[in-house]
Amino acid sequence: MKNTFIYSGILMILLNSCIGLIVSGYDIFNWLFNDAIIFINMTLLVYLTISNIKEGFKFGLSFVFIPLFILQFIFGVFLENSFIDNWFLIVISISIFCQFGLLFIARSLSKYA
Repeated sequence: MKNTFIYSGILMILLNSCIGLIVSGYDIFNWLFNDAIIFINMTLLVYLTISNIKEGFKFGLSFVFIPLFILQFIFGVFLENSFIDNWFLIVISISIFCQFGLLFIARSLSKYA
């Protein structure tokens, strides 16, 4: 499963980069930001598979992380090129911190389950 996430993440980064090079309306800020989103989520999913968290937590978190990743990627496409008053960036940042928080909570609770 770990290799599946790694290979699919690498393919998604390559596809996003190719689209960023081909489509002129896809700004470089959005392109690189979405590459970072793909890398962060790929890393979280790989860590989730190799960690010693109980299987139930892994299964549940994977169903939470994948829709959050899709939401982050869609918001990353529509990001403005400014960090000031960028609501999509705020939503993406909050969802990434929620993912890290859920992973930390699951790891902590998995010791007692």
